[in-house]
Amino acid sequence: MIAKERLLYILKRLNAQPAVSVAELCKELQVSKSTVQRDLATLAKEKKISRERGGAVTKKMEKTMSDLTEVSVLEKINVHAEEKQAICQAAAEVVHDGDLIFIDSGTTPSYLLQYLQSKKIKIVTNSYFILSKARGTNAVVYMLGGQYYPKYEVCYGPITTKQLSQFRFDYAFIGANGIDLDLEEAYASEFEIGALKAAAMERSKHKFLLVDSSKFAITGICTFANLSQFDKIFVDDFPGKTKKIKNIVKVKIDKEEPENEDV
Repeated sequence: MIAKERLLYILKRLNAQPAVSVAELCKELQVSKSTVQRDLATLAKEKKISRERGGAVTKKMEKTMSDLTEVSVLEKINVHAEEKQAICQAAAEVVHDGDLIFIDSGTTPSYLLQYLQSKKIKIVTNSYFILSKARGTNAVVYMLGGQYYPKYEVCYGPITTKQLSQFRFDYAFIGANGIDLDLEEAYASEFEIGALKAAAMERSKHKFLLVDSSKFAITGICTFANLSQFDKIFVDDFPGKTKKIKNIVKVKIDKEEPENEDV
């Protein structure tokens, strides 16, 4: 495949799914890592995409995020990895021994586990992906049941919500598929998942939103919360107009420049 064909493929790939990793493109295009990095650098220079360490994202979402356009949890776990780690490292500092916490589904909240390893706490989640990462921790983990959705590795629905209502959390760590800064709303890509996020917030003394800065360019099909409902919103970066939002916590991240090797 020649360079122009690869560039068109990457753009079509990102139009269908808003994030892609270098590893995925190497496998799909059957080319080297350095070739993919060079192609991404070309598209970023033309301002057609945004580079992220480990991959790329669309420059701007043109469609509302829904379960039809959102990628699976396994496909985007490595996208914005450094940002997600910095966000979760800062958020995990509020957790102390004896706390009962809810960890939402999604790739960003899953990074909390590595910073909770030594804490004697109880964790409730509806995410099998997070459950798999909880092995080796000192935590007691409660897995909510219900209808299983393999794309997101979660349980959701009336049974899940009923089980959730039996808990009273000290902290709820919530993810979002998109943020509208003008309306100050947080979005989910699916109504029942959004309803579960809202239910977890209602059952928690303190609520924290964990989102990387790419979410500010995305809107979703379901509004599950207003930004004012969160005690703190942990982000790696944010546009200047969010200064009016007082509960934002910008975390420090030491980000390396993406590699740009020759073929």
